[in-house]
Amino acid sequence: MKLTTRTRMTAPLIAACAALTLAACGSDDDAAAEPATSEETETTAAAEPTETAETAEAATTEAEPTEEEPTDSAADEAGDATVTIVDAQERSVDVPVDPETVVVMDWSAIRTLTDFGVEVDGAPEAVGTLPDDLAPVADSAAVVGTLFEPDYEAISALEPDLIIVGSRSGTPEVVAEMERIAPAVIDMTVHYENAEEQVPQFVERVEQLASIFGVEEEAEVRLDAIEQGIADTATQAEASGLEAMFVQVSGGTVGAYGPGSRFGIVYDDFGFAPTAAPVDEEGSHGQEISQEFFVEYNPGVIFVLDRSKTIGEDASPALEVLSNGLVDTTDAAANDNIVEVDGFSWYIATYSPTSFEQMIADAQSVL
Repeated sequence: MKLTTRTRMTAPLIAACAALTLAACGSDDDAAAEPATSEETETTAAAEPTETAETAEAATTEAEPTEEEPTDSAADEAGDATVTIVDAQERSVDVPVDPETVVVMDWSAIRTLTDFGVEVDGAPEAVGTLPDDLAPVADSAAVVGTLFEPDYEAISALEPDLIIVGSRSGTPEVVAEMERIAPAVIDMTVHYENAEEQVPQFVERVEQLASIFGVEEEAEVRLDAIEQGIADTATQAEASGLEAMFVQVSGGTVGAYGPGSRFGIVYDDFGFAPTAAPVDEEGSHGQEISQEFFVEYNPGVIFVLDRSKTIGEDASPALEVLSNGLVDTTDAAANDNIVEVDGFSWYIATYSPTSFEQMIADAQSVL
């Protein structure tokens, strides 16, 4: 792990100081128990004070390093500093502070670290085209498998001090394999059962990663701005009265998402009202809908995620799939409120500061 020069951050010095205490003890119980002649006693009595003083002087000299011979104990202790992380699998893991070699199998975590100038040494194969801010990762990090299948041999060859998994790689089975390779393995998946837990979980994960690499202050500033951005977006969206529909287009198939779903943040946190459409909250690809669905429920805003483009599949562009006489009759089309969102931020690396900032910008583009 290295800190790039792209940021202006200064990692706080983490130092641990240890006091070295040496005690010298020089009793000889066996000798004291045996009787001695008066000559021996006088000789011993005369010798003991000199011997004790010499021993004390030697011990003092050994225990107190001079300016010419400084001790390295403080540096050694600083190198052993750790921070305790409670991960997504509720494991309490002691993670080395500012670890030297880091492998990350989750793009949300990779983008978060990149946001704070932290380079990773191993990453999964890119999904689709990486955004510009992650180009350095593609240039310098070793490819260590895919999001679904880690290459354990390649990871082991890097001899990592820390492995971070998450999302698709965040399973107990993967963690168990990774623990055979590295001394510290953490799962940074954002898990939530209720919609209101999503943003707090995201904040917690960013704060945990920041604590490992000593960038807490930078993270706090960034997160404060994001939370304010979410609040401002919600205020504006609620005032607008716009009803929104979030759809994902994949290979010509259109799926809709409602509150509480994978992309429910549009309603749950960004403040847009959902249409009256009966959309199932379950399923990662949404509820498949027909073109008549748009006419029947007439959204004022349509957010569109082009999944095929995001993952590098060859398919008709999402906006072309939606561009027909039915969708064009909606209020969203009439008011130019059909927005193609940034696929990488919404679908691949959702839980990073840059991604959340982009999601907020996409939502605000119609306000």
